[in-house]
Amino acid sequence: MIFKVLIWSDKVSFWNISEDFKYAIAVAVEMDYEAIRCSPAHPASAATGTGYSRMAFTTGLLAQYIRGLGYQAIPCGNDTACSIPIAIDAGLGEIARNGLLITPQFGPRVRLAKILTDLPLVPDRPIEFGVWDFCLACEKCAKKCPSQSIMYGAPQTEPHNISNRVGILKWHINAETCLNFWAVNGTDCSNCIRTCPFNKPAGILHDGVRWGIMHTPWLNKLFLWGDDVFGYGRKGDSVDFWMPDG
Repeated sequence: MIFKVLIWSDKVSFWNISEDFKYAIAVAVEMDYEAIRCSPAHPASAATGTGYSRMAFTTGLLAQYIRGLGYQAIPCGNDTACSIPIAIDAGLGEIARNGLLITPQFGPRVRLAKILTDLPLVPDRPIEFGVWDFCLACEKCAKKCPSQSIMYGAPQTEPHNISNRVGILKWHINAETCLNFWAVNGTDCSNCIRTCPFNKPAGILHDGVRWGIMHTPWLNKLFLWGDDVFGYGRKGDSVDFWMPDG
């Protein structure tokens, strides 16, 4: 068996990525629905950590497979390039009020990664399935944000602070107040994922609502009312998560 020797160093260095890396493969890894329901408690944090572990494993394997084909590949997590714009261009989902990518299958309940490569690929295209219009009608994530870091109202081009880019029309997130809450809370927070109406497991009812959001946006207020009536987005109990049978 042949092993690759990896040398670790704390010396800061910079690498220029060649222009040969013309393609990016976007990857979305699902997080556990029941664990995210417990946000902002530790089960939700564990779901996030597990998602990061799975995405690192997946992108690492895929990158190594691409190298085995004779091409270059760089697996990336939150580093090297912005994951959400790449995922949007790849057709994995749409940007939302909570600043996250909304996917058709899992809503915002995903962790994103990418692989930069020179493997020739046929690019996918961005998709639209009603997220933008629905977010204009829905402010559940903003209302349930403990640090009030999510914008109300229409998207804007002016950011909160230096943690945002200027000139991008979107709902800017105040990442600094969000991170401050994490420090006070003692763990991270996924309330904006938990409360999102797109955060639903697959099922006839939920799939039907997703179809309605895509094709009948004038009913978005009705769909939002139903989401509240059925109690979706409420915080789950951590004890029930760890001991579901009592």
